[in-house]
Order: sequence, then structure tokens, then C-alpha cells
Amino acid sequence: MQAQAPEGTLFPPVTPELPRAAIFFRGSAVVGSTGIRPTLAGEALVHYEKMFVEQAMHDERLAAKAAGRQRRQKGSAVPALLLTGTPRGSFGLEFTPQLQEDHALLEVHRSSLQNISEALLLAVESDNADTLIESIPAKVLQPLTRFFRTLANNKAELRLAMPGSRSRTVTAEQAMSTVERLERTIVQEEVEKTGTFRGLTRESGYFDLVLEGGVLLTGTVADAFTEEDLDRIDSLTNKKCIASLQETRITKAGKMTQSYILLNAETAPA
Repeated sequence: MQAQAPEGTLFPPVTPELPRAAIFFRGSAVVGSTGIRPTLAGEALVHYEKMFVEQAMHDERLAAKAAGRQRRQKGSAVPALLLTGTPRGSFGLEFTPQLQEDHALLEVHRSSLQNISEALLLAVESDNADTLIESIPAKVLQPLTRFFRTLANNKAELRLAMPGSRSRTVTAEQAMSTVERLERTIVQEEVEKTGTFRGLTRESGYFDLVLEGGVLLTGTVADAFTEEDLDRIDSLTNKKCIASLQETRITKAGKMTQSYILLNAETAPA
């Protein structure tokens, strides 16, 4: 007769392996592997985490859509990074995403870290603004540009590292030429527009806004929106509202094109 299994858990719960990524710096603002100027480290940390947050929001929305939902769930925590170490080499900073209740997001966020590295390298290697807009979420571009500006201002070389992937290096000269090109061809800012909201499509995330002068403005809604956010904004259909937007202007061959992301919308005062 088979022995009775003891009560309780036979195996301790498995702690999922957290995704990790590291960035290393070299240059005049770095002293070997022992120290780094606070301006370089602080600004790089802020812009790198902002890139991660926006990329993770985008990837979470795509994962939700693949699971049969259109949007992130209401009450979902905002993605965040934790600084977990300063690995040696040239001076390095190591990150891991903050653990979420939904462990399935670990793999989404692992991909987000990889996507950030690929976006940084694509920005260096491609001089085609259209390619960048098509390949990198629009809300990632602004912190990405500021990250390169921080590198350029500090004449810093960057090395990107992730477990299982070979490291890649961006020289100080590449950082400078990249940010100059980005700042010359792609400009982003938050703007407010007043007009009549003409609705949105849930599947594609596109919206229409007719401005007071009669011009039709169209774009996509922010990745951070939940279904409840879409319900609220959809209720503004055919009403006058004030829309908060991220405007992206691309200049190429002397011509400028614009695109928009809807960040919020509220009923306009009477």
C-alpha cells in the first residue's frame, strides 16, 4: 500500500525568475568601475525607467488583446523598475521590473526590457524617422531622446546587457549624432485642443476630433487607457470637449507631418 503523503506542501513555492537588464557607462563622467557623476546616473535612471513604463504599457495592451481583451484591466498597477545593483565593469546600473500580482506580466516585462534595448539600437542605426515611428511606440520616443541627450551631454559611452544576449555598445559619438538627428526630425509635446469629439473605435483605438475651425484631427488613444477609460471618453461623442494630446511632428525633406495620441478628454465648459 502506498504511503500516505504528509500534510502540507511537498515543495516550496517557486519564486519566478525576475527579468533583468543592465546599462554600463564609460567616459569623463565615470571613474572606472568605482563611481559616476550624479547628473549622469540620475538623469539616465529617470529616462530609462520612463522608457520602460511606456514600453511596458504598450506591451501589456498587446498582451491583453492577444488574450481576448482590448485593454489593460482596471486597477492594474503602473509598471515600474527597481534598481537592484551596481555591477562592476565600467560603472553599471542593474534593473528588474517590480513584481506584479499577475506573474504572467513577468514575461511581458521581460520582452519590454528587450524592446527598449532594440529601440535604442534602432535609433542609432536608422536615420529614417518613419521607421522609428513605425517601430517604436510614440510615447517611448520622448524619454528615449532625452536618454540620448543625457549621454551626449556627459560624453558617455553606453553598453546594454541582458541575460542570454550579447552586450551591445553605443559610443559617445553615436549618442551625440543620434540625439541631434532625433531632435532635428522628431518633436513631441503635450497640447490641448478644443473641438467636438466624434467617437472612437475599440478594436483599432482610433479617435476623431473636429476642431473649432472645422479641421478633422484623428489619432490613437493612449496605451494606458482601460476599458472604463474608453467608456468614459466614448460618452463624449458629439459633445464639445477639451482633449489633452501628445503631438508628434516629423520633419523630412522640408515637409512636416503630425500625429496624435489622446491622453485624456473632458467636457468643455459651457
